[in-house]
Amino acid sequence: MASFPRTISLAVFRAHIENGLSVAIGVGLTGVSIGWALGFDAAIAAASGAVCVSVSDRSDPLRMKPWIMGFAFLAAVFFTGLSGFARFDTTAFIIATAFVGLFAGLISAYGKWVMSLAMTSVLAFVFAMGEVLSTPSEAADHLMLTVCGAMGYIVYAMAVAWLFDDRGRRLLLAEAMHAFAAYLRAKAALYNPDTAGHGAFRALIDAHAALADRLQAARDSLFARRSHRMQLKRIDTLIALLDAFETVLSSDADLEALRHAPQRDLMWRMNAFVGQMAEEVERLTLALRFRHGHTTPLRHAEDANALLAAVAQARTAAPGDPTIHAFTATANKLVLADGYIANLAAALDNATQPTTLAAGLDLDLFRQDAPRGIGVLLKQFRGRSAALRYAIRLSLAMTAGLGLTLLFPRFAHANWVLLTIALIMRANYSVTSQRRWDRVTGTLIGCALAVLFINTLPAAVLLLFIVLAVGTSHAYGLVAYRVTAVGASISSLLLLHFVDPLVHPEFFERILDTLIGAGLSWAFSYLLPNWERDDLPGTVQGLLAADAGFADAALRRSHSAQAYRLARKQTLEAVAQLSGAIRRLADEPNTNRRALASLGELLGANYLLASDLSSMPVLMKLRAQDLDQGVADTAIAATRMRVVALLNGGTQTDDDALPQRDSLAGMHGSVAMEVLGRRLDHIEHAARKVARLAARPVIEDI
Repeated sequence: MASFPRTISLAVFRAHIENGLSVAIGVGLTGVSIGWALGFDAAIAAASGAVCVSVSDRSDPLRMKPWIMGFAFLAAVFFTGLSGFARFDTTAFIIATAFVGLFAGLISAYGKWVMSLAMTSVLAFVFAMGEVLSTPSEAADHLMLTVCGAMGYIVYAMAVAWLFDDRGRRLLLAEAMHAFAAYLRAKAALYNPDTAGHGAFRALIDAHAALADRLQAARDSLFARRSHRMQLKRIDTLIALLDAFETVLSSDADLEALRHAPQRDLMWRMNAFVGQMAEEVERLTLALRFRHGHTTPLRHAEDANALLAAVAQARTAAPGDPTIHAFTATANKLVLADGYIANLAAALDNATQPTTLAAGLDLDLFRQDAPRGIGVLLKQFRGRSAALRYAIRLSLAMTAGLGLTLLFPRFAHANWVLLTIALIMRANYSVTSQRRWDRVTGTLIGCALAVLFINTLPAAVLLLFIVLAVGTSHAYGLVAYRVTAVGASISSLLLLHFVDPLVHPEFFERILDTLIGAGLSWAFSYLLPNWERDDLPGTVQGLLAADAGFADAALRRSHSAQAYRLARKQTLEAVAQLSGAIRRLADEPNTNRRALASLGELLGANYLLASDLSSMPVLMKLRAQDLDQGVADTAIAATRMRVVALLNGGTQTDDDALPQRDSLAGMHGSVAMEVLGRRLDHIEHAARKVARLAARPVIEDI
């Protein structure tokens, strides 16, 4: 069990925490500097510009930061001006509101990274909407102050990004290691013979999906810069982490057999051993707090030897039991994984020199290439475009919200209603539904805390709390939206207090505005919906295609590092994509529960297939020298052809249509050949199961 100080250190040394703290400092400095020069009202206007652009200030690669912050600045200036000047004509303002929704929805076609830009646009529009501006001249003055605040924050953000570039990459690497430790703990739970198999297995797949996401974020940042020694060492660390993950993943190949085995003592030993590995990864994560960290590899040699000895003793007691062979293979892989974690420690240690791994791979192929260019936007103007349908929903919902506030100005406030709609509504129903309840409960909590703070704390502390609340909202926007809603409510209501002290009805009106916005987002989520079920067949086919590519790369006696690692990445991401789709599908109305069960079965089978395929390079590392190369190459090639044929399309399960493989009778010349034969049979069985499950009509008809 980790010590309490280490637990605190692990909780604090997180990318989103430090990013939120940086944003809070930047917004605070912007407000203080403008306030010192021009007064409190000017500081509020400038701080709103800083808050708008700060939404886009994430842990992005340094080379992308100028582009992202530049787009955020343009969006903040344009939509602040649009809101400020369109307000003087009701028709123009309604059209402007509809345009904001269309813009924010359409740019979602560019991927996740633009969602913060969409929020920058909406925030700029609604912040300006909340200002009391009587003439175009006052609107122009407010726009200039917003520009000053936004520009000041961008200068700060760029300076911080440049000064702390290495720390930012270390934080993303630490996030990947956090996720790997969580994956190991979920895996250890599966070796607990007293846990429920289905729930524990689903937790493992969810942890795997989270890890895939963190690994990609680390790749995008670390692989972008590789000219200096420390940059190369970060890359070495990430590659060592990937190798350790692959080895641990490969140990799941025999999981089905182990879960039903009577050898509970062996399962408990594996549970403890994997738990120790998770503890070690967490210990190593803290070394990334320092630029030139020092680590000492901690091999669990005594526990590893005890595990191998216990397995050997069980094999002696039951030499013909096939389950013991599964225990043997799994134990060997776990011990090998422990060695790779020691390699991870060596890569982290400043005393070691970087390797040539980065030079031997085309690292650009492993980074996520975001869509770019105006052509992406032009392609969205078609009936089935998910981005266009989302844009129409969002635009109409925001326009309806504005209409309600125009009809009932005493009971609803347009800026808060529109902001609630924009923050809740997302392209798919599941996320919209979850954010709706998070927004409502977060607003209630935030309002209650704001009342408590106003009645108990002095003004100087309240100003500090505004800054901290802004940072908290930013930090948890992608982690826990309910916390973001709490922070946003506190910061906005404290600002209202300084503008018009102790107007208590504002607190209750904010709650009513939130409920109105949440209700509209729910109602319009049924208009031109993008149901997950519509995209599911394509998701399944994409998964099978990735599986086929991974099988082609993995089923070889010698592996091309580039081709194998790229195919492995694509398959693990496809598994994570299906896992997310199933989670979202479960929240949609009228979902067929039988179909969900079938998809869950497919996901589990595919995860085990990926584990099986990952075991091939591990097997070659352990047994290659003992194989009959000619017979092994022939058997592996035949299995590769059959497995790829099974997975291409997922419906070809007729044995007569597949290339035949020679009998494994000739592979019993050594223990290594027998192990290879069993593994090839297991892989083919897993591939056949995946193809059969993917071809079920219930999945196509969902």
